Amino acid sequence: MIRYFKKYIITGAPGTGKTTLINALEKEHPCMHEVSRKVIATEQKNSGNGTPWQDLSKFTKLVYTAFIAELDANPHAVFTDRSLLDLSAYLQVAGKSIPSSIDRFPYHDKFGQKVFFAPTWQDIYHKDEQRQQPFDYCIELENALLKTYGEKGFDIIQLPKDTVKRRVNFVRKIVKSAGTTNN
Repeated sequence: MIRYFKKYIITGAPGTGKTTLINALEKEHPCMHEVSRKVIATEQKNSGNGTPWQDLSKFTKLVYTAFIAELDANPHAVFTDRSLLDLSAYLQVAGKSIPSSIDRFPYHDKFGQKVFFAPTWQDIYHKDEQRQQPFDYCIELENALLKTYGEKGFDIIQLPKDTVKRRVNFVRKIVKSAGTTNN
């Protein structure tokens, strides 16, 4: 039987340095990369409309399916770039209902209590092919993410607006004090 680690979630609005942090942490720990960005890139490549700004319901289904597959494929990952709760926040901001598969997902079975939150940071934010949201939207999403994770009972740890190296050291210190299995 494979032993699954409870993963640390790194979340936040688009353009807050989550992926950069995951890439740096991956030098020492197995990580799951952001599924939603892969889904957006695939949809764009195939002229699909399953993006958050075109068909949020389709996007949600695609990300859900891909995320579950990634979760199963990465049982030993210590960190994950986002979780399914991020979809819940996106849907809340859009005024859409939350599918029961997302609302009832066993988050605390798969993820540890501590969640690292990358705050909006205009100095590093930029749009690109898969990140088309304006900065004001990111602030609205940030509020929804904080609310969503808080309501699900997670301890939210704000990442400092600092260099990647200092963010990595900040995360390491917390992980070391909690133990890498994040129980």
